[in-house]
Amino acid sequence: MQPKAKVFRLRAESPIKLFASRSCSFILLTNWLFQGVRGMDAKELSFRLCLLAGGTAGIALVVHAQAGTAPSTALALGLLASHTLNFLVNGQFWVCLRYCPAYRREPRSLTRSVSALVSDVQRQSWLREAVIIGSLARQATLPGARADIDLRLVFPPGIGNWLRTNLLLLRLRAKAFVAGLPLDLYAYEHPATLRRFDQSEPLGIVLDREARLRRGFANRQLVWLS
Repeated sequence: MQPKAKVFRLRAESPIKLFASRSCSFILLTNWLFQGVRGMDAKELSFRLCLLAGGTAGIALVVHAQAGTAPSTALALGLLASHTLNFLVNGQFWVCLRYCPAYRREPRSLTRSVSALVSDVQRQSWLREAVIIGSLARQATLPGARADIDLRLVFPPGIGNWLRTNLLLLRLRAKAFVAGLPLDLYAYEHPATLRRFDQSEPLGIVLDREARLRRGFANRQLVWLS
């Protein structure tokens, strides 16, 4: 089985041919650098930047105190370490590895992981909407060996729920990293953001407590997940 093809969307006249590469190492490097920020809404991006800044400052202080390095060097090392930790425990490391030739995930194991993930999200009584998009929403056949879990949450209103949702994202991503689970996870400010994806594909409903998804996507095939 060939690895998934990764396409980087640049202008057709771009002279940077390297961005057309399907190299596993290049894909990992690119995702380490940008960490999916293009797909984040402001509420998620703001938390990510706060986490990065806090991690950078904390690590820099420890490095400066323990190693006696110059403040600028300690800050640079703190930024590098914090950025890398974010990529590993709050990013999409295993999603990126799907583009590597040696990657495989046993389909039945992935199906069980999806079921456990859905149950976890549904237990969050404060959360109103969550969906799974992509191939796993179809449920007609077992997922492929390179499938990932495209889970999307919607932020409930309020600063408290901003923090609670971002902490849930952090927990789910960290758990997926430890388990080797290819979890492609984001949170959006409004369900309408889901319209950026292919509307001909089914929408797997994990949570729809106020029926906003049923009303907003009445013309789309909805699959209720449990």
